[in-house]
Amino acid sequence: METNDDIDIEQALRSYGDRIRFRQQLTAVQEQLNMEAMYESVQPASSEIIEEGRIRSLWRAYRTTLAVAASAAMITTFGSIFLYRAYQDGHQQQVQQYRQLSKEIQAVRTSQRRLINDINGRGQGLSINPAQVAGTGFLLTADGYFVTNNHIIQNADSVYVQSSKGEVYKARVVHADTMHDLAILQLSDDSSFKTLPSVPYCFDLKASDLGERVYTLGYPREEIVYGEGYLSSGTGYRGDSTAYQVAISVNPGNSGGPLLNEKGNVIGIISGKQTTAEDVSFAVKANYLFEALNGLSNESLKGQPIRLNHKNALGKLSRKQQIKRVQDYVYQVKVFKHKE
Repeated sequence: METNDDIDIEQALRSYGDRIRFRQQLTAVQEQLNMEAMYESVQPASSEIIEEGRIRSLWRAYRTTLAVAASAAMITTFGSIFLYRAYQDGHQQQVQQYRQLSKEIQAVRTSQRRLINDINGRGQGLSINPAQVAGTGFLLTADGYFVTNNHIIQNADSVYVQSSKGEVYKARVVHADTMHDLAILQLSDDSSFKTLPSVPYCFDLKASDLGERVYTLGYPREEIVYGEGYLSSGTGYRGDSTAYQVAISVNPGNSGGPLLNEKGNVIGIISGKQTTAEDVSFAVKANYLFEALNGLSNESLKGQPIRLNHKNALGKLSRKQQIKRVQDYVYQVKVFKHKE
C-alpha cells in the first residue's frame, strides 16, 4: 500500500512541475509582449498600418506557443485533479476492504471455537442427547470454581457447563452437599477453560430484610433469562431456616442461579419453586454455601484453594450494567445420566 501511495504522489509532483514550467513560459511571453509595448511607447508615433502589421507579426510568431501553453496548463490541471481523486478513491476502497477482512476473521474465529467444541463431542452431544438434565450455576472464582444445586448433578455420569457465548466446558464435581442442596464444581480441570477477569460480585452473609429488591439470572431455556422481585420471607419451604422465600417467577432450569440484591451482592442460590402458588420461589442462603466451602478437603481441591472475591464491582452500577457484567459468569449446567 505504501509503494502505490509513493508512485501516485511522485506522478502528481511531476505533473505539478510541468505545470510550473508552462506557467514560466507564459510569463516569458507576456514579458516580451510588455517589452514591445514599452518600446512603442518611447518611439515616435507611427501610422496605424505599421502598428497593425506589428500586432499581426507578433500574433503569428507566438500564437502556436500560446495555444500549446494553454492546452498544457489545462491538461496538467485536470490531470492533477484526476490523480488526487483516484488516490482518495483507492484509499477509501482499501479501508473498506480492511474492515471487511476484519469481519471475516472474527467470523472464522467464532466458527473455529464452535468447531473445536464439536470435535470434542461437546456442542453436538449437548444438543442431541435426550438424557440430559439442565440447570444453572455460576462462578465462585475467576479460575473456575463453580456452584450449582446438588439435585441437578446428582447421579450424573458427566457434567458440562455452557456460557452465554456458547463455550462448553467439562466440569469435575468437587463436593456435594446434599443437606443444603449445593454442589461445588471445578471447570479449570478442563484444559480449554481460561481464567476470566475477577468475578464482579461478592457474597453477603448477613440476613437480608423483608421487601429487599432482588434479581436472578438463569437458563429456563437455551438463552439466559432475567427475573426480578423481592424477598418475601426470611425462611424457605415449611419454615426452612436455611433458605429464603422470594417473589420471583422461576422455571425448571433456573435452579442453581445466583440471587443478588440491589448492590450486586450474592445473598443466595435459587433452589426451586412452590408449584401450588404463583411467583413463590426459594433460595439457599449464602452463608450455607460458605459452610460447604469451609468443609472442603485439600484432597478434593487438588491443591488449588478457593479464593473468593471480597470486592464488589457492581455497587455503583445501574441494574442494566450489573446484568451485563454478571451474565458472563452465569452458565447453563447440562448433565448426562445413564439410561436404565
